[in-house]
Amino acid sequence: MKKHLIVLAAVAVIGTACTKESGIEGTTERQTLASKLVGGDEGEAVPGCLLVQLEENAASLVREGRIKEISEELFAGIQAESFTPALPVKPKNAEIARKYGLDRWFTVRFDEDTPAERVAVQMAASPKVSRIQYNRYVTPIRTDDVFPAQPLTRMSPIPAEDNSFDDPYASSQWNLCNDGSISSEAVAGADVGVKDAWRLTGGDPSVIVAVFDCAIATRHEDLEDAVWQNEAEVNGEAGADDDGNGFIDDKYGFNFVGCYAINEDYISGALDGSKQTAVKGDPLNSTAGSGHGTHVAGIIGATNNNGKGVSSIAGGTGNGDGVRLMSCQIFKGSSYCADAQNAAAFIYAADNGACIAQCSYGNSNIITNDDLYINGGELNGTKVSASTLENAALKYFLDPANSNHESLEGNMAIFAAGNHQNPYSSYPGALPYVISVTAFGWDFLPSGYTNYGPGCKIAAPGGEWSGASGDYAGMILSTGVSGAATQSPGVETEKGTESKNYVYMQGTSMACPHVSGVVALGISYTRKLGKKFTREQMQSMLLTSVTDIEDFNKGGSRRFYDVNSGGYISIDMNKYAGNMGTGAVDAWKFLMAIEGTPTFMAEKGKTVKIDLSGYCSPSQEYTVSIDDASHKALGLSADPVISNGHLEICCNAIGSGKITLSASVGKDPDLEGGIGGMAYTREISIISRPFATDNGGWL
Repeated sequence: MKKHLIVLAAVAVIGTACTKESGIEGTTERQTLASKLVGGDEGEAVPGCLLVQLEENAASLVREGRIKEISEELFAGIQAESFTPALPVKPKNAEIARKYGLDRWFTVRFDEDTPAERVAVQMAASPKVSRIQYNRYVTPIRTDDVFPAQPLTRMSPIPAEDNSFDDPYASSQWNLCNDGSISSEAVAGADVGVKDAWRLTGGDPSVIVAVFDCAIATRHEDLEDAVWQNEAEVNGEAGADDDGNGFIDDKYGFNFVGCYAINEDYISGALDGSKQTAVKGDPLNSTAGSGHGTHVAGIIGATNNNGKGVSSIAGGTGNGDGVRLMSCQIFKGSSYCADAQNAAAFIYAADNGACIAQCSYGNSNIITNDDLYINGGELNGTKVSASTLENAALKYFLDPANSNHESLEGNMAIFAAGNHQNPYSSYPGALPYVISVTAFGWDFLPSGYTNYGPGCKIAAPGGEWSGASGDYAGMILSTGVSGAATQSPGVETEKGTESKNYVYMQGTSMACPHVSGVVALGISYTRKLGKKFTREQMQSMLLTSVTDIEDFNKGGSRRFYDVNSGGYISIDMNKYAGNMGTGAVDAWKFLMAIEGTPTFMAEKGKTVKIDLSGYCSPSQEYTVSIDDASHKALGLSADPVISNGHLEICCNAIGSGKITLSASVGKDPDLEGGIGGMAYTREISIISRPFATDNGGWL
């Protein structure tokens, strides 16, 4: 697949004449290069370009505009056309940028016909160079199979009064609310547990999710109110950097594919490190490719309860209270961002308010350890490329000093595990400081395409196509793009051309935004409660607030339609056992963990006895109360009671709710009008499912 040349910095002629035209000779030079080359030499990279990290003293001279003092040694034998900072603008937090060495990375450009290895050898010979990396293209984790949405005939339609919102396609979104009626193969509860969570929060516009993907269709009828807006640019002058953040016309995010710097100081060769570089990029283009980024965005934050299209996890309740979606475009059709541009996207997200990075992309190689990903190397005879600069920028985004939400110390990044059936998560998702998401279908079984094993953290609905034409209900329904791979006419409105497209897709690319949406919902609820957590605490609550899916996998083999081969294959289900992460993401349980409310599971249709000794004093007498919404959600035909220190409850519906236990302590029972008692309460959460664990249901 051909990639387009990406230019990050303007040309400034600073090199000396090329003195070596022959190939690379000797082993000493190669050994020197090998000691400084990170990311290996495999994979498609930007031609005529290298990324170079200087040692600190040399980098300081460049930042001070004293490039001539080191240029003769640095560019000996190289016809360099330009030498500019690898990041197009300075990160807002200079101290944290220095912490990860981002200020020492530069881009050297030379004639595209000159072998990059020859230039790399020359640069490596200088003691002023610490590291060298080829500027490779990042790879999306996506499917090009897109199917138009059509009204579905459900086996047992959901009554209108049971729908949380009035979005017309909501009843086809088993991934959000699965009552088992959409198909004979569907399992009730195989979803993200968000329906009852919406009673607590629908999202919060203070939570900004940066979508690293194809561009979001900002005029889509179900997204236009959810898209993050840079007000200074929206109301500013076209072609100008109105807000002074270094990016021109970044109204809803930025297109990093093909962006370039236009600072006159760089063109003149002044290299004044104190100057801010203004970066210009093409407008966000959602029609290139399959509309992948728009589909991902809709899962997270399509506007809920607006009478249009689909529901989403954190799209609010129809009162402008949904999360906001920032478009960081790193793919455009067959054009992908290179490593430096992707790094710039993480800097942009960190510096412009995003607290979640939604990333459905990753390295397709099987990589078995973090160092191999970060620095490259060789695995079983195969050279592995890596993204050292991108990893530094990712850590900049995650650093607590760059926190972008009052309720979260640090930001969070969520990645797709990969669609290659590999026994490892893809990177960057496998890194220990980010979340990697595997995929399951509407039966809680692993999707046949999903990666699994080491590096995988949690599972979410990714869908699975049956392979039959017209039978797409098992896939994930979300927003699509007019004029993209699946055609749908746009509509002219007072805001411009608006898309009304809705499509089905499948993949860990779809599973990933389910987790991003649940995390966004969790941060929203944390703010509502006036709490604050570190990134590590939030991740821990997320990974422990899950549904155990291991019992659904009975082993053996299963028939799976493989879109790559275009036919059915048999897959061994045993390989997924214990390898899908901690379990399936569950929004209700996550919010209960944020509250600090203990959660118990009850099996639908059975009277269960829940031991309360760990939460209430067995010597006290308690009364039980439950609100109407929880009573209905759990399908209670009778109020729960307490007997011998156990809560007895029979749930007849799939749902979640809270029960309040009330008591009094300190009252004198023998003297009327004597010492009064202190009333106190304890809340517990109940989740009703067609199944329950063997440990009494405690989570």
